[in-house]
Amino acid sequence: MFKMSLKPILKNKVDELFLRWLSEPETQAMLKESLRQIQQGEPLTVTPSSSSKSSSKGQSPRIRPGSPPSSKLPSPRSPRRPLTTKNNHRGQNHNGSAKSIINGTKENEIIRKEIPAEKEVKKEKENIDIAIELKGVVDTNSISNSKKESKVRKETNSKQQRTAIPNSANIPKFYFPEGRPSSTEDVEAALQKVSQAFSRLEGGKATKQNMGDIAKACYLPLYWKCPLFWAAGGEKQGYVTYQLFSTMWRKITQTCHDSSARFVKIMSRKGNSYLTEEDFVPFIQDVVDTHPGLTFLLEAPEFHSRYVNTVIARIFYCVNRSWSGRITAQELRKSNFLQTVQLLEDEDDINQIMDYFSYEHFYVIYCKFWELDKDHDLYIDRNDLARHNDHAINMKVIDRIFSGSVTRGNTFKEGKMSYPEFVWFLLSEEDKRHPTSIEYWFRCMDLDGDGIISMYEMEYFYEEQMQKMEALGIERLPFEDCLCQMLDLVRPKDPEKLTLWDLKNCKMTNIFFDTFFNLDKFLEHEQKDPFTNLRDIESDVPEPSDWEKYAAEEYELLVAEEGANDVNEEIHYEDDFEPDEETSPEDARLTDPVQRTNVTQNRSSSSLRNMTDDIYDFGSVKKASY
Repeated sequence: MFKMSLKPILKNKVDELFLRWLSEPETQAMLKESLRQIQQGEPLTVTPSSSSKSSSKGQSPRIRPGSPPSSKLPSPRSPRRPLTTKNNHRGQNHNGSAKSIINGTKENEIIRKEIPAEKEVKKEKENIDIAIELKGVVDTNSISNSKKESKVRKETNSKQQRTAIPNSANIPKFYFPEGRPSSTEDVEAALQKVSQAFSRLEGGKATKQNMGDIAKACYLPLYWKCPLFWAAGGEKQGYVTYQLFSTMWRKITQTCHDSSARFVKIMSRKGNSYLTEEDFVPFIQDVVDTHPGLTFLLEAPEFHSRYVNTVIARIFYCVNRSWSGRITAQELRKSNFLQTVQLLEDEDDINQIMDYFSYEHFYVIYCKFWELDKDHDLYIDRNDLARHNDHAINMKVIDRIFSGSVTRGNTFKEGKMSYPEFVWFLLSEEDKRHPTSIEYWFRCMDLDGDGIISMYEMEYFYEEQMQKMEALGIERLPFEDCLCQMLDLVRPKDPEKLTLWDLKNCKMTNIFFDTFFNLDKFLEHEQKDPFTNLRDIESDVPEPSDWEKYAAEEYELLVAEEGANDVNEEIHYEDDFEPDEETSPEDARLTDPVQRTNVTQNRSSSSLRNMTDDIYDFGSVKKASY
């Protein structure tokens, strides 16, 4: 009992003695000298104080009280006899009483010790920091001088080893959100070429037409010329000097180190870290004005804004994966947009660039919108969209589209769909395997917005499909059987619900969405060989996307219709008609692939010109966000 209560008191006494020793002037001088030697790298020589020597000499060897003398210990060979119960009790009482007396005496002596004065305690606390630093190095009570020196050497060696290990400040940087920095020599070498390009210009001034040479001197694609011209301040003066360009380029290369980050910095008109649809307008307009594959559009400037808005809508559809209406450098890195811009320089036929810039794709999209927009107010409503593809789209899905579930930005109008929104709709409708299309239709089916398509939501959209099948006299497939087919098709993790992750991992999402949205395509899938889709998916040969197939077919149909109308208008019946056996110049033009492309483009441009009764002024309409 006394033994357990003495432990904290003894600890306090030991601490008191240590602080008293630490506050002695000799100890202070010794510790300061040792600290100075360690800081200067000198060999540590510690001499114990006189008080410690005298105290150590004057002390007598301690004998543990209560321990029996060695002569009374029993011989290890003699067998131990069991003690009687009486002797045991006597021994226990004797030992217990002796220990209690000794412990009680110690406790009384410790309690009677006087506590140091407050001033002495403060002085002792001021020196605690020094003692902590040297506590592991110096111990004058129990270690000799030689042992102390060896211990100091070990401590010094360990410190040197720790300093040899590189810390976090010496680890080279490996994460570059704005790209890996270019060396100063590379930047100066590029500016040297730029200086030579400016020196060849009249007056050292580069106009918008001369910026192509400047862009190539910076090792940039040709069609970066217009953004470079605007970023260097050419819009205000009409030209750019070397001083303006070099200042702009050095500023950009200091913070932006790869093509994606530099493109965002150059294109952003307001200095933002992202791009909006307005930032792309001068860039796409420059492509329209200077690309050799779009020279025929120079004769129809009223359609420039329509082509520009179509291309911008397609860019945001494919690149802006966050649906925020703001394209960041990270999204550009994950897309093929900058590679496609590079192709503009190498490919003269704009229709060979299927992504973003194809004129044939623009022609198909615009004609489809023009057919639906009967009042030509640049907006279509529910009834207009319902007429798309001969009323093949489910009306419940159309209501979801017009509810704003797939609309972004502040330009949303209740019950109205703008042209950029129609571009997103048509791309999603004709290519339901595209990642953005999957997200588009998933938002439509997710009625409660919980990120899950439940069985109730699937049944809600399938009811209208069954009603259409009954009206057409087609044997309808019960929902239970349809649900089993869809679950086998998608194979979700949870068979009771579908998530966006499940659909993105399914390679036949077009069949899934057509089952609930588009009756014509659903029946087409039902009549099609089920192994055809599997062969298309497992084929290693890259095939055109569903959108590219649709656009090619529709463009041929539209051009054929325009050609038939032109022929009907030019037919003249004569009594004496003698066919010419020689090939006419028109037939010769059609047999030549290059001439045939020019003819079809001229026909499409002329057909667009026939729409001038209701010309859309895209520039006067506030652009929609994506």
